[in-house]
Amino acid sequence: MFVFNELNPDARVFKEAKTLVEYGYNVRVIGFQVEGTALYEGRDGFRIYRVALDPVNHKMLRLILLPDKLVGKLVAAQREKSLSWHSSAVDGRTGSGESQEPGPADVPAVTPLSRLYKFLYPLWSAYKFIYRVLVHLINLLPYVYLSYLDYYFRSFRLARREQADVYTAHDLNTLPVAWMCSRLAKGKLVYDSHELWLDRPRVPPRSKLNRFLVKKIESFLIRRTDANIIAGDFRARELVKRYHIIEPTVILNLPPYHPVESSRLLHDALGIPTDEMIIIYIGIVNLGRGLEEAVQSLKYLNRCHLVLMGFAYDDYISSLEAFIASEGLTGRVHFFGPVPFEEVTRYAASAGVGLVLYRNICLNWYYSSPNKLFECMAAGLPVVGSNFPDLKMYIEGYDIGVTCDPDNPRDIADGINRIISDEARYDSMRKNALEAAKTFNWGNESRKLIALYEGLIGSKNV
Repeated sequence: MFVFNELNPDARVFKEAKTLVEYGYNVRVIGFQVEGTALYEGRDGFRIYRVALDPVNHKMLRLILLPDKLVGKLVAAQREKSLSWHSSAVDGRTGSGESQEPGPADVPAVTPLSRLYKFLYPLWSAYKFIYRVLVHLINLLPYVYLSYLDYYFRSFRLARREQADVYTAHDLNTLPVAWMCSRLAKGKLVYDSHELWLDRPRVPPRSKLNRFLVKKIESFLIRRTDANIIAGDFRARELVKRYHIIEPTVILNLPPYHPVESSRLLHDALGIPTDEMIIIYIGIVNLGRGLEEAVQSLKYLNRCHLVLMGFAYDDYISSLEAFIASEGLTGRVHFFGPVPFEEVTRYAASAGVGLVLYRNICLNWYYSSPNKLFECMAAGLPVVGSNFPDLKMYIEGYDIGVTCDPDNPRDIADGINRIISDEARYDSMRKNALEAAKTFNWGNESRKLIALYEGLIGSKNV
């Protein structure tokens, strides 16, 4: 398996790898190393390899910094020596209170080092100007794509040392190297697209040329796979429509089924009164997730707190905290987490309602079937979600909540109020959510994964 991240953690990849190991397959996962991660790690029966990325732009920066390291020290040492001589000469002339002409002892000795300094100093000054220009030009290089190329080269060398029967690419950014390995080793190729790669949100937006080239790459490679996987029914239909392929196998990113009971874990951890309800958001805390609108919805809700549980980007957190303060809601919005994915439902069970809000800023989110929806199911939480196709299919189809306009804070609040204002209706939705979790869990979903791999290379379970 190829993954372009540090695998620390990646819930979908880990669940798939662990499941394949349980069925007798030998699984190796290749990611890349970041600070705090090991080059090699064993986990749940599978092996994790991480390659140390060193893209060409990093090499170029080190190369142009080399003269600074060599000559810069000489220049700094000679300058310090000259300043020291000048200071001592001035002190000698003025120490007695009388003006004195410098004598032979005051003149610094001419040495090979000083001659070298006089020769190199003008060149070093010119280099400093050129260096600034070069750094600017290097920073214009497409860093992400250079990192991809470096990952392909290093992971390819690693994968070729241990040939496999199946090469699985998790997302489009690893599909090229998985395809190259599968062709050379005459193995099977699986493309597991976690999302619609071309239609993810980007700031600033991708250029038309960039999108055209990436689409051509995906179009070429997706037709040369032996099996395709995607998370979501509507996403699968979009790939069929776009590339005229056989419909991919839909494998949702579902949590394991562990029945949980309501608790007060978050109330106790965050100091929220036990008689006030928690509205919980699970997932990455970042732009486009409807969080500003969720915050504003608290103005129309009584005795409710919003908990944002998940990984948060520092730059976004600062702006979100400022927004919360400007709305006068600081005491009612809480940041918590992230927690291990095995513990998500246990913490979520202490909430009263789950929020699954995406804004309609890209097709990938419009067709989203996020794992947070199924984590809310497993925790027995009624859900308020965006009125998008996949979300409506689950939320309204299984009567586990209501959908709303994610851009309208009042509509979000109305959805929450419709759930919590009717106690009988609330209890019914909770039961429906827990019942739906018996169907939508990884124990059931993993069977489709095993069937796919068995169809490619046969059963390994003994």
